[in-house]
Amino acid sequence: MRTTKGVLLLLSALLLTVLPSTAFADSGHKTYQYLLGVDPLCSLAPDACPDVSSAPNGDMVAVAGMGTFDTRSMTATGDGTFVHKMADGTPRASGTWHATRLLAFHSFGSGSAQGLPSNFEGGLALIQVTLKVGDTPVFNAVLKVGCELGNPPGGIHEGIELTVLGAGINFNLNVSGFTLFILQ
Repeated sequence: MRTTKGVLLLLSALLLTVLPSTAFADSGHKTYQYLLGVDPLCSLAPDACPDVSSAPNGDMVAVAGMGTFDTRSMTATGDGTFVHKMADGTPRASGTWHATRLLAFHSFGSGSAQGLPSNFEGGLALIQVTLKVGDTPVFNAVLKVGCELGNPPGGIHEGIELTVLGAGINFNLNVSGFTLFILQ
């Protein structure tokens, strides 16, 4: 895990001051907020924001944003930004993304194992998104969000991956960035 106990405690303190307290009962119905390379995560490390992944050809995508999803209805909301750069650093495209639905979510459990509030959770989410340049939708994509809190299995990495459907490019190599799931 790339985070230290001090960073985790700082994250806890920052988020407790920024986010409202939420009381909830475990009814089997779970709604989460997700944060991808945005404040207050940005203050935790120099490479916390945005979340960056690369493709096998060396192209990179930087993604930031936030939203919510519901595990019962498989709905998702959320918006953010993306910047696609070619392997040599030349910008290729930039725009916004909009969450359209939750495809899957697996919780790794509470961040209390790392000394964080019990509603901070690790997990793996697959969220269908629409990528827009200006106001024009250009591609559908699958945003894979991984958070290493709780008890993640081997092979899970903090950050995002982005599979752009119909474009022949898959940003599947995590480079940097922090994410968080917050049980509402």
